[in-house]
Amino acid sequence: MKKLLTLLVAAMVLAGCSTAPAKPSETPAPTDAPVASTGLKVGVGSVTSLSVADATADKDGQVQANTTFATVVLEGDVIKYVSIDTAQNTGKFDTKGVITGPEDPTATPTKKEKKDAYGMKGASEIGKEWFEQIAALEEYAIGKTVAEVVGMKTYAKDDAHPAVPEVEELKTSVTMSVGDYLKAIQVAADNAVEVENVAKVGSGSFTSLSIADATADKDGQIQANTTFAVVALDADGKIVYSSIDTAQNTGKFSTAGVITAPEDPTLTPTKKEKKEAYGMLAASEIKKEWFEQIAAFEAYTVGKTVEEVVAMPTYDKGDGNHTDVPEVEELKTSVTMTVGDYLKALESAATNAVEIK
Repeated sequence: MKKLLTLLVAAMVLAGCSTAPAKPSETPAPTDAPVASTGLKVGVGSVTSLSVADATADKDGQVQANTTFATVVLEGDVIKYVSIDTAQNTGKFDTKGVITGPEDPTATPTKKEKKDAYGMKGASEIGKEWFEQIAALEEYAIGKTVAEVVGMKTYAKDDAHPAVPEVEELKTSVTMSVGDYLKAIQVAADNAVEVENVAKVGSGSFTSLSIADATADKDGQIQANTTFAVVALDADGKIVYSSIDTAQNTGKFSTAGVITAPEDPTLTPTKKEKKEAYGMLAASEIKKEWFEQIAAFEAYTVGKTVEEVVAMPTYDKGDGNHTDVPEVEELKTSVTMTVGDYLKALESAATNAVEIK
């Protein structure tokens, strides 16, 4: 009992000798760094329409590839972010199979990148350019489910406008046909995967246009390679997800200016969608198909900054086709194809990245 009393007294003395009162917790200093979100899904998808026509005495022949690509960020099935763009590239030829356009095959900006130079405003009944109308469609989609957006009511204005939104909110902002844009959103949603620590997301593309006259020995060719990429970054600017794909579409023609290929212009899968049918395996020294090599490349980017990936050392195989092959130990047995266009598209995506709230 005496021992218990002694302990109680000691405790009371210690309580009376407490240190200075604790300061209230300080509010953290504000920061501009975006807060990473969890429980999100990120996806990218595309739709390509290929238009081909023979040359005539009155009009040049044409091969035009329209690749529309969309990126979505979903919370459940609700759209938190969407970006839509179209790479529209055209090659023309005369009745002798000689290329007549474009004047500069290296100038391949997307519709969004062209801004006012696209030239829709003059023909628009609402006086709005393509980039303004697509921005209005993107804004409309935010906060809605994928089903609500892709299921919007549309009407056919004329042959060139078969799917114009019949939506009160879009009457004064979107009067162009949106069929391919809605299809691309659906494909992107179908491809979406869960990604942790998403702070920013961006999408971008790079198109290379290859053209050649027809000769007695070989058909002429117009080929559009549109590589599109999406990148998700964490609050530290590190890649937590990337996806890269290429829509490669080719039209061929004879010395008479007559289209000889493709047999079916409506079949326009991307390289990823073709999988084994793309046919890289036989020529690959590591026996890996395109979709396998791009998957390895995407996996390599995770955990790195875009700057680190874009600055990777590359080498030229010297065969005229492989000018930017990764010279990286981690990729020696998984990626032996040229990656120059993929790096450009990835850099473009990072430049366009915006905060996900």
